[in-house]
Amino acid sequence: MAMCACAMIGAMGLSLALKQQALDSGFDLVGVAPLAVWDDLQFARRWFAKGFAGEMRYLGNPARYDPRLILPSAKSVICVGLVYNTAFPYSTQVSKAEGSTRESRSRGAASFESRISRTSGGREEADPGSRAWISRYAWGKDYHAVMRAKLERLRMAVEAMAPGSETRAFVDTGPVVERAFARHSRLGWMGKNTCIINEAKGSWFFLGVMLTSLELEPDLPAPDRCGSCMLCLEACPTGALVQPYVMDASRCISYLTIELKGAIPRDLRSAIGANVFGCDICQDVCPWNSKGSGQLPVVSNQKTKITTTSLAEFEPRQVLVGEGLHGPPANVACRTRSVPAGARRAAASFSLFNPPLEALTAIAERDFQRLLRHSPIRRAKYRGWLRNLCVAMGNSGDLRFIPKLKVLSQDPDAFVREHAEWALKTLRLV
Repeated sequence: MAMCACAMIGAMGLSLALKQQALDSGFDLVGVAPLAVWDDLQFARRWFAKGFAGEMRYLGNPARYDPRLILPSAKSVICVGLVYNTAFPYSTQVSKAEGSTRESRSRGAASFESRISRTSGGREEADPGSRAWISRYAWGKDYHAVMRAKLERLRMAVEAMAPGSETRAFVDTGPVVERAFARHSRLGWMGKNTCIINEAKGSWFFLGVMLTSLELEPDLPAPDRCGSCMLCLEACPTGALVQPYVMDASRCISYLTIELKGAIPRDLRSAIGANVFGCDICQDVCPWNSKGSGQLPVVSNQKTKITTTSLAEFEPRQVLVGEGLHGPPANVACRTRSVPAGARRAAASFSLFNPPLEALTAIAERDFQRLLRHSPIRRAKYRGWLRNLCVAMGNSGDLRFIPKLKVLSQDPDAFVREHAEWALKTLRLV
């Protein structure tokens, strides 16, 4: 009677074979965690009970704290990581450079903005004024689709190697505490900023997990290498990292600009700065992501080289003329908010890396879905997007935004109007 492949090679051999399949499927990291990571799951349950999840009530799903409620036959968890970092400056370097640029502009010094803002055709932009920051993970294609395709290839490989086995795969959307299993699979340790950090690749990677009925040889947890470093806690503008390894998500800029559906608390708006979708600061300052504080993430020593992706899907997307910036044809009727005259012409071509704030304000409601299709940014919805832009304009100190904000202060949505009015008051106090 023929034996299946998994019976012949054993738990350890099967684990090694599946890890190789994960790498062959395009993942950069892979490990195996046991199902019994109960201490970590209870930590997550207590975190939610303290109210740190804000409006993200789905994080209280009981299945998150017992994977057997998802897959009763589960015995092991395959964890994978996919690097999304690209060779572009961090938000902390950009903000420093922009500050020095403003000071030097009057002396005729070369502009940092002109050095980093080329269109896809290599043409230099004129001075675009204030810039916004979009979180690094959202510059390119929606990572859910990229990760799911690779996980599906891995799932098919698992079924081929172990016919009859059961699997359930998730990419940030299912009731699974991915970080708990990633830590126990040796993908990395949970840093004080609550991100999983890998000693060789830093923290710029997406996580995926696959529950399986297979009995696999687990890896050991990664040792914590944060040491006495507190840079992430010290750098967080809103104080979201209330203590090492504990984040109050309701104060996190990523939560405030993406997950929060209501008004951003007034006492936190000024701390958001130029962030219009997400925030990278606690990762930007992490020594495991850059071995020289204040330097670009490029070093010559191979031992400290910063890992970047080769996937074009995660490169900063270029928004080009013709994708819809000037709206649909005249015979197509659709609802849109008005945009100040001239603003749409100014947004002819820009990258989602550190984009001109004025260009983002030129995206009308009828264009939002089309311009940002297959982008994580759509999660904020258009009214949330306008809210975030109002806050960034108010924080910019750029009086040229006053006409735009006056238009938005008359918006049909009271939610948008309130944030525009706040921004106008803030600018007029500058």
